[in-house]
Amino acid sequence: MLEHYLMILILGGFPIAEVRGSIIYAAALNINLWHAFAIGAIGNIIAIPIIFLVLGRLNLLSLAKRLFGKRTYLKIEKHQHHIDRWGVLALLIFVAIPLPFTGGWTGAFVATLLKMDKKKSFLVIALGILIAGLITIAAVQSTITGLTILNQ
Repeated sequence: MLEHYLMILILGGFPIAEVRGSIIYAAALNINLWHAFAIGAIGNIIAIPIIFLVLGRLNLLSLAKRLFGKRTYLKIEKHQHHIDRWGVLALLIFVAIPLPFTGGWTGAFVATLLKMDKKKSFLVIALGILIAGLITIAAVQSTITGLTILNQ
């Protein structure tokens, strides 16, 4: 049983799966979804500062300027006031939607590209991870309940 909880923690911190994948993994093994949510969210949230650190060390902004072109960054700088005003809310919604490529990893990437405050971004991403986990629990539990009703 301990190895399953360890796998939930690892899946929580792993890109693409994140907390959503850890909850689905737990459901497949008939493990308490709330335990999986807590452990997977911890794994996912612990990964965020590490991601920020790695992205900073990779000098992501200069790499992105070469990849996307200076014109893209001129547009970002031109609209920085909108990013400063609405970026936190947009980041929260983006991370909270439980779809592939919309979790904490991508949220940290986006926050770095848009030069958002890292402390504020971390809190917003953590909240988004928790919301995504709750939405996933609701979807998984609804699916399990629906399948149980159909099998009766």
